[in-house]
Amino acid sequence: MAKLDDVVVGIVALAGGELIGRIRLQKIVYLLEQKGLNSGARFAYHHYGPYAEPISDAVTDAKFWGRLKETMAFRQVDGAPFSKFSTEEAPTRLGAIDIDQARPLVQKLAGETSTVLELAATIHWLATQEQEQVPDWRAELERRKPGKTGSGRRERALALLKELELAPTDA
Repeated sequence: MAKLDDVVVGIVALAGGELIGRIRLQKIVYLLEQKGLNSGARFAYHHYGPYAEPISDAVTDAKFWGRLKETMAFRQVDGAPFSKFSTEEAPTRLGAIDIDQARPLVQKLAGETSTVLELAATIHWLATQEQEQVPDWRAELERRKPGKTGSGRRERALALLKELELAPTDA
């Protein structure tokens, strides 16, 4: 099992040395976990979809050891704060995923909006997690994420899941 701080630093490195947003980081780890990352992170459903507190702890650890930098920035539209991560490390593996497989996956995920990643992770969670037991993940997604699924974002999230071979069977 991979150390989570190695995973966090590796994701930022494979994203080109920079990654924007904690939500984006959480969802990338979640989706990579479904692709065999084997990070050991245990996810639970949270306001923004699947969430694992140990990922936040791993960010703190990586920052403490000087492996990851985090700066705060603010959206121009509404002034909301967001994190900007950076690293200069170059990983040789990303958890249980070979680096040659991990790089294009991370780059694809890092290139999506955080809302599309949030929707993709939530769709996967609702469709696959036994504890949810929702009869209709589409209706549940609309209930939990009103206002986020429009403007083609739900369709983009489903397309991403299909590209990753993680789409629900009824998608």
